[in-house]
Amino acid sequence: MANSSSGDSVLGRVVRILSAFDPQHPDLTLASLAARADLPTSTAYRIVDEMIDHDLLHRDPAGRIRVGVGMWELANRASDTVSMGRIARPHMLAVNARIGEHVQLAIIRESDVLFLERVSAPQAGPNIAHVGGRLPTHASASGLILLAQQPEHVREAYLRRDLARMTSSTITDPAVLRDVLADARRTSFATLPGHMVASSTSYAVPVAGPTGEVVAALGAVVDTASALPDQRIHEALATGARAIRLALREAQAAEAND
Repeated sequence: MANSSSGDSVLGRVVRILSAFDPQHPDLTLASLAARADLPTSTAYRIVDEMIDHDLLHRDPAGRIRVGVGMWELANRASDTVSMGRIARPHMLAVNARIGEHVQLAIIRESDVLFLERVSAPQAGPNIAHVGGRLPTHASASGLILLAQQPEHVREAYLRRDLARMTSSTITDPAVLRDVLADARRTSFATLPGHMVASSTSYAVPVAGPTGEVVAALGAVVDTASALPDQRIHEALATGARAIRLALREAQAAEAND
């Protein structure tokens, strides 16, 4: 893979261009895209044009650029995480019907929690998690329940990081967070009131894969003022997690028989 004069590979520059888009910036001018990707405008222009030719990016009539349908097609063709979200969605809808709140599926990626799927009710409270978006692991119940399942050296490495404070309730003391992780590991349930949004509480349970390993977190985000009792939310999420595990097992068996 050829490098630029700065030592940056072509693939690295493509990844930086794609990473410039997020839920707050779904479309960008070329100048904004180049700035967010930290690339010279001429370099961005050349790469963007080639990505448009391959339908990885799209330029609208106003000249603004967004991720193209080709990226969606590639992801749906090859990604295990997309398949997991598709398999989980009917069971997430069932949980949503029981609790009437945001229900989301997440995995850990690097030091963040990545959201694969989300189902929301019209009356549900604020939730800043978006499909394909990331949040700090320690500030999300989904992130904590997943981190709690990791080997000790992985947990300790995370606790040595600079833990960002998202609200006044966010736990940033490693000793306190270590105790919270131990409790989440023991109970298979995490509850974080006001850690990401002051008025919301997030909940999560682990989702096991076909062979029993934890592959994801099933979470809920509720308006703290009108939330159901923790036990009812826990029961709904645990039931959903068991249904997702069974669906993943059936999908794996069907694939093996093809």
